[in-house]
Amino acid sequence: MADAPWRCSQCGTVNEPVANACRTCGRWPSLFELEGATIETETREKPPPELYDPVPVPAEFEEPEVFEVGEPLEVEEVDVTEGEEPEEAKPKPLWQRLTSLIIPIGIVLYIVISALVNNDSG
Repeated sequence: MADAPWRCSQCGTVNEPVANACRTCGRWPSLFELEGATIETETREKPPPELYDPVPVPAEFEEPEVFEVGEPLEVEEVDVTEGEEPEEAKPKPLWQRLTSLIIPIGIVLYIVISALVNNDSG
């Protein structure tokens, strides 16, 4: 819907903003025509450039606290030689292995049961 009266590109009639079609020829305008053929009823004044000038704002900042840093901690270095493999990972407990298999087992059971039901009914 247009925000302002628009001019029909076919007959030149000025139509109300809420008009879906031209009141004279009945032609429906496209969105591009509504945007390009609107008639400004009021002239819009540009705001003065002073409105866009930055205004300094006084601000008070406190000085951040300064913390003293002590001696750095010593880090124990680990010597890793080539060819050595890292320690083997511990195997997962049984309950963790079973919970990771629940979904695949459920899918297999669904397929088997649906195959049996389809064979029995047909």
